[in-house]
Amino acid sequence: MRNIYGNYRGFKVYQHTDKYYAICNETDEDEHEVVFCQWQLIEVLNTIDDYMDQ
Repeated sequence: MRNIYGNYRGFKVYQHTDKYYAICNETDEDEHEVVFCQWQLIEVLNTIDDYMDQ
């Protein structure tokens, strides 16, 4: 596992094997954890941007 961003718009972004993952840094105990997984780094970053802009 390789850390890419420690805090990209509130998400930790890392690479594991051949996929990129983003996990929300802050989650309330009552909410579900937000996780994104994509094949390319730009795709996971765009997914985070789209999620945050909603």
